[in-house]
Amino acid sequence: MLLSYPFSDGIETRSHINHYKRRDVFLCQQEGHRAFDYRVSVYHVLKEKRCYPHGCVSFSWKCSRFTKGSSCSRGFRRVGRMCFGCKFFIDEKINHRPRVVLSPARFDAFKNELREFESWLRDFRGREVNFSGTVFSVKPNAAIDPSRNWRTSFHGFLLVFKEGFVNLVRWKDFCYVRVSGRVQERYRFRPGDKVDFFARLTEDRGRIILIGINRVEIDHRAEGSWWNASKARVALQTGRIIDGQPDKCLNCGGGCLVDVKPSHGMSSGVHRRLFCLEGVKDPRFCTRGRVGEETWDGCGAPPRKLSGSNNLTTLSNVAISHVIRTVDSP
Repeated sequence: MLLSYPFSDGIETRSHINHYKRRDVFLCQQEGHRAFDYRVSVYHVLKEKRCYPHGCVSFSWKCSRFTKGSSCSRGFRRVGRMCFGCKFFIDEKINHRPRVVLSPARFDAFKNELREFESWLRDFRGREVNFSGTVFSVKPNAAIDPSRNWRTSFHGFLLVFKEGFVNLVRWKDFCYVRVSGRVQERYRFRPGDKVDFFARLTEDRGRIILIGINRVEIDHRAEGSWWNASKARVALQTGRIIDGQPDKCLNCGGGCLVDVKPSHGMSSGVHRRLFCLEGVKDPRFCTRGRVGEETWDGCGAPPRKLSGSNNLTTLSNVAISHVIRTVDSP
């Protein structure tokens, strides 16, 4: 959406939102999107999967004995690559086609807005900009490596802004600033701080991220505690990964997103998982209240660790039962 806002001195400023993270445009019935009520981001559909309008293909392995409640004659408890060649094995090919939720007129307007946003992003990507806004939250920036027993590594902090100004453009969406532990130790950022600084504007999987923060001015210092590197490392070691994306956790100051590195047996590319810094495994038993509202831009169901002898890395040239099914979002 592109709007203009007049200043008191008569100067008008434009307004942008992050159209890549909109979830009111496309609807997809793929099972992995159930946690999002099957509403997927524009970035996922148009940039990552590029599945509109032709759809994408996924495969579902099933066992006809399991569907009838019978056990496997070979002793397996789940369907895997060792099942190839079994007469009860079914390889189902599913073609998912996302559906546009907007009306034709509104969808045409969205495409124009998206082109304007991408044009603005091309002009400023990789360049240093002046940003000003109020810190909404501060979260540890971490990554998880499944190949090293799901070890968590600390990579500084993320300053989260719900809105702000990029030069003279009013940014009416979430924006993230990556800072090192040393920078956080120096400025002690905390929610409620009103700051002004310069940084380089980048885009990471649809998120607008500012890096290389410098020339920082704190116009208003808020009260309360602040994160440092030692507290963050302790929280990351005692925290837990949460399956799915409960609203209670997404809106909680103790919930953050961590990058999961690709490893053998998992889907390619880095993806994100929801991480509880309080160490609560089941959100139903968490008593912490909401502190605000944040968006989570992950997509797809949480990955599963592969284990057991029923997961080989090579495919055998054996006969497999195929079922092809096309799923159109209603």
